[in-house]
Amino acid sequence: MRNILLTLALCLAVGAGFLSEIQAHAGVFELPHFVLPGNFALGLEPEIILTDGAGVGVNAKFTEGLSDLIDGTLLLGTGGGPRQFRFGGNLAFDFFPDIKGQPGIGLGTQAIYYRLSSGNGYLEITAIPYVHKTFMSGTDEIEPYFSVPFGIGLTNGNYNGVATFAVGSMFKNTTSFRYDVEMGIAISNSESYISGGVTYYH
Repeated sequence: MRNILLTLALCLAVGAGFLSEIQAHAGVFELPHFVLPGNFALGLEPEIILTDGAGVGVNAKFTEGLSDLIDGTLLLGTGGGPRQFRFGGNLAFDFFPDIKGQPGIGLGTQAIYYRLSSGNGYLEITAIPYVHKTFMSGTDEIEPYFSVPFGIGLTNGNYNGVATFAVGSMFKNTTSFRYDVEMGIAISNSESYISGGVTYYH
């Protein structure tokens, strides 16, 4: 039942993209789940914006485990409205692993370049501190997390401080796939959103 509901939510989010024109940006998504060195993950992240109307964007992400403490991610996506084509990446530092008796604590550093509908470019540079913890429900894993991404946005020589509060959870009931549900609340020069998605781990 959970897989059916998540699949339906993904279809609605993708379908809405053809009907809406509003900005969208990348969520925290699978960042809190560490990828071991030598392994990789492929993720698809549709996102629905709740502020200034309704709209969506879609981001594809490739993550590789670079070391015992560091993951690297490349991002490519599109959206309607002011923020359109985008690309970028992040490095995630998993300082305290998610083990019995303690939550996982880490820090992502991210830079994403957006092409705006005005023809200008917009560069967003953020730090993404996060906390996550895995729990078992029968044979399924539930991994809730929260984060407060903050940083600066640069365009035409001007800059603004940006900040968002994000909370979500990943769900695993198969060997290779995890499903994600996330909500972001705008704090400063950002958008409130709901996102979901699926990630394949290899």
